[in-house]
Amino acid sequence: MKFKFIFLLLVIPALLLACSPPEVERRIPSEFLGGEKFVPENAFTNWLDLEEAIEKAQQADKKILIDVYTDWCGYCRRMDAETYTRDRVQTAINDHFYAVRINAESSERVNYLGQVMSMSDFAMSLGVTGFPTTIFLTNEGEPLGFQPGFIDFNTFERLLVYVGTEAYEQNISFDAFTLD
Repeated sequence: MKFKFIFLLLVIPALLLACSPPEVERRIPSEFLGGEKFVPENAFTNWLDLEEAIEKAQQADKKILIDVYTDWCGYCRRMDAETYTRDRVQTAINDHFYAVRINAESSERVNYLGQVMSMSDFAMSLGVTGFPTTIFLTNEGEPLGFQPGFIDFNTFERLLVYVGTEAYEQNISFDAFTLD
């Protein structure tokens, strides 16, 4: 009986560690970093607030990319560390979009087309139910579509170019677009 108990004490923590996000996703508690959050090297930093992004998008005829995340989401941190850090992804974002980050649990206020609401309410109004979720808006701020879940950098770059170049309007499927 004692052997089973000790075995369980060793096996359960090992399984939990094995199932935890990769090392790059783990964060050091902010109290040990002087209140700073983990920021991956080469992190994408051109995030705008929603109102500014819509205003700039209208002037430059670019679309809007919204990254909906939560602080506790391992896959959100993974996208930050593995996807948004890639040069090709950053180039595709800068070429075709203005980027916005929305914390789906935040009470911080955003102005969306004249309606002021919390980030949390904004995410719910767009139908976000899981994290991360990537949302695409027209330059006028109207929803084009969204993709829930983690997206690896190769797929994400192709998706950014597909939406950014409006290939979807030419009746080209994403699968056909990515074969080129």
